[in-house]
Amino acid sequence: MPENVALGVSLGGDSGGLALLAAIFVSNSPEALVGSASMRAQGRSQRYIIGCWLACAAVLTLAVVLGAGPLANASPETISLPLAFAAGAVLASLADTLMPEAYEKGGPTVAMSTTAGFTLSFVLSIL
Repeated sequence: MPENVALGVSLGGDSGGLALLAAIFVSNSPEALVGSASMRAQGRSQRYIIGCWLACAAVLTLAVVLGAGPLANASPETISLPLAFAAGAVLASLADTLMPEAYEKGGPTVAMSTTAGFTLSFVLSIL
């Protein structure tokens, strides 16, 4: 959810909010499809699966509205907490779901690639 608060904040400014919206949508679509397939394989009904995704969409939309509304003019110190939480949530998700499989198939090269990607992302963020 903090990722969506960050999206709301960025939509309020000139910091490429629409590009961030598109990136979040594209990156989450495969995850949603896999999640839906997993729920289906566990015997959940189509109605349940759609209901879960609609509930998630509603909560995340509220987070975007919160970011675009009350937090749009907040100080950088106030915004830093949800942004840090979002970054941690993304890293935790990657570490829990993607990295074990990637490391199993790619070996130690995956660790070096991940470190290089993080470093590049950090360097680009401070430029």
